[in-house]
Amino acid sequence: MIHKNLSAIIPQLTSHNVGLKRVLICNDETESDITQIAVTTFRVGEETDRHKHESMEEYFLFVNGKATLTVEDKELPCAKGDFVAVKCGEAHQLKAIEDTELITIGCATENGKE
Repeated sequence: MIHKNLSAIIPQLTSHNVGLKRVLICNDETESDITQIAVTTFRVGEETDRHKHESMEEYFLFVNGKATLTVEDKELPCAKGDFVAVKCGEAHQLKAIEDTELITIGCATENGKE
């Protein structure tokens, strides 16, 4: 069993060098294909580089704020309650229009399993 309280988790910089995440669970804590579940915050104007994951699907659940999530060439306006699933290999980029909080979930695909 793993039990954590979100307020006790120290925020850390995301791998994109923008935004802060509080990691609820990561791949070395589970035997599942989950690579990470985190609560991530972006300040207005922060944006990730356009990138893709060759061995991971990524899921986004927007908790608060507004952002634009571009997947391939489609811009998706996202706000509280929106959920987006980004498939393995799809290029994507997130830009915060307002201060934004979201839950991010990464899940390894066959290419990412050993």
